[in-house]
Amino acid sequence: MNKVRIHREMLKRAWLSMPRDEDKVEIREIHVNSLSESWHVVKIITDVKSYYSSSSHGFTTLSEAIEHAEMRNKENNGHIDYTKYKLIIN
Repeated sequence: MNKVRIHREMLKRAWLSMPRDEDKVEIREIHVNSLSESWHVVKIITDVKSYYSSSSHGFTTLSEAIEHAEMRNKENNGHIDYTKYKLIIN
């Protein structure tokens, strides 16, 4: 094995052996933010004990952004239950 590969393996083992926060507060939120008069972003954030995920969608009108966020907030596709997410409109 070369030095780079050994170093990567050591870093991987160190990362995976780090203790995890057992009392983690889970965050499930859908944010609607107006960045300007003509640009609005819906961001979905999932930060739970087992993983972190976020996605963003841009819209040109605030009504489109709110409609999309409300639609997602009612969605349960079997994999992710967005009905458990907190809807935040800024």
